[in-house]
Amino acid sequence: MAKLSVHKDKQAQRAKRFGVWIENRMIQVAIATPLDAARYRIEIDHVKCPTETGWLRGVGEDAFRGAIDKLVERHDMRRGHVAVSLDGDFCVSRIALGNAAHVDHEIRTLASRVPRYLQLGPGRKAMGHVRSRVDNDSDHALTSVVNRSLISAVYDAFRKCEVELAYAEPSLVSLARLVGKSDIYPNKPILIADGTGMRWDVGIVHEGRLILDYRPAAATSEEEFHTALDGHISRLHRFCHRHLGIHVGQLDRMVICGAKEKVDRTVALFANSEAIKAEPFLVPSIDSLYELSDHHHESQFVPAVASVLPLMMEINEKQIPDLLSEVRREPDRSFVARFLVTAWPAIAATIILLIGYGMLVHQRNTIAQMQTVDTEAKATVIATNTRVNQLAQSRQLLNYFGTIRSDCREPDWNLQLERIGQSLPDEARLNEFRIEEGRSIRIEGSVAQQQTVYEVLEQLHDMPLVAEAALLGTSPETNSNSTRFVIRLTMVDLTTNEVTNENQETESE
Repeated sequence: MAKLSVHKDKQAQRAKRFGVWIENRMIQVAIATPLDAARYRIEIDHVKCPTETGWLRGVGEDAFRGAIDKLVERHDMRRGHVAVSLDGDFCVSRIALGNAAHVDHEIRTLASRVPRYLQLGPGRKAMGHVRSRVDNDSDHALTSVVNRSLISAVYDAFRKCEVELAYAEPSLVSLARLVGKSDIYPNKPILIADGTGMRWDVGIVHEGRLILDYRPAAATSEEEFHTALDGHISRLHRFCHRHLGIHVGQLDRMVICGAKEKVDRTVALFANSEAIKAEPFLVPSIDSLYELSDHHHESQFVPAVASVLPLMMEINEKQIPDLLSEVRREPDRSFVARFLVTAWPAIAATIILLIGYGMLVHQRNTIAQMQTVDTEAKATVIATNTRVNQLAQSRQLLNYFGTIRSDCREPDWNLQLERIGQSLPDEARLNEFRIEEGRSIRIEGSVAQQQTVYEVLEQLHDMPLVAEAALLGTSPETNSNSTRFVIRLTMVDLTTNEVTNENQETESE
């Protein structure tokens, strides 16, 4: 049982990973397929919003649920691990950095301010928390905030597709983790600008941690973003110095992700800036963890790859500011139903094997029955042949006895003589009745006219038991005018007929 449990755990660990990045106008999904013990192949897919208002607003909610259902069916996401990251249009992050007492105070203050976050829309808010130790003297705490109705809509859309989400976090947190994993300036803070959404999201990343979530006001275009950030760069330098003890000027690099045209225009605007150097943020190559095609290295796919990164790295869920912590519910399906959804291929294969085995057993039984029937048929044939041989011997013996009886039996000649006498015409006279060898009778007589001889012959021929009547000759008598005739009668062999009838009766029996 222990070996089976370990095998199942390994199978679960090697399932596909899915990172779903949700932006107001597009959904991207990064599919991480296991290659070996620690590496994955990543592919990117996306669905664009068909409405101008975007997802999760008005009529866009139906389109959002349809898009999720399409992606789930297309990539069979029910059988993998699924994580979600939300663009800055939907959520914000607040960071507390310092000693333990300072971080505790910031968290309590934030809890009282969250209900007044009108930038996320009216209604209740949901939060996700994560806290970690930076060193012996300082802690890092991150609180993510989202509108409760929005995150509930996202969660319900996946639940209706029978997909259990591992977590949901802000996209900027995912991007910060990817920057730390790629070792871009590991010992220096770096500015990251996400232009994939409708508005710019800016954050400061240090050692893979997001230490500032900054959204410039009214920065909806590349030019407005350049103007706003150029005016705030000195304050960003002071923030890094105050919280990290970093000297002014060390925050000198910014990476930008988003659509290629938008990124190129923004990089060109910062080309002459002395305060910060801007460059496109392409998906970094981490050969020890994943591989992907050259096309998918473009900066517009960075948020999607960042969203699936924790699942590939198997990061503990306690290190993720899960926005679902307040809306997550117990699965609607029972354990048996969830087990069937996960294990249906094995169940189907088992059923097919059982059906095949049943058919094999049935065929074997059929062949065994046919062999038994064949043996019984052979025995029946042998018994029938024996009976036929016995009947043939009996028939042969019966024929022999019939022949003996035929040879020994004498007909009733007196009766035959009486019948012959009665059949002769009145003018005919019977002179001699002689029994010859075999079954023949010789008759001699006389008639007044020769023509009467033929009438006598015809009468004798019609007698019962007479097989043949033959006229042997006629002659006139010397002392009278009469004509003398000689006729031979061949009688029917009654004994042969009786033997034949007895044989037929024996065969029918």
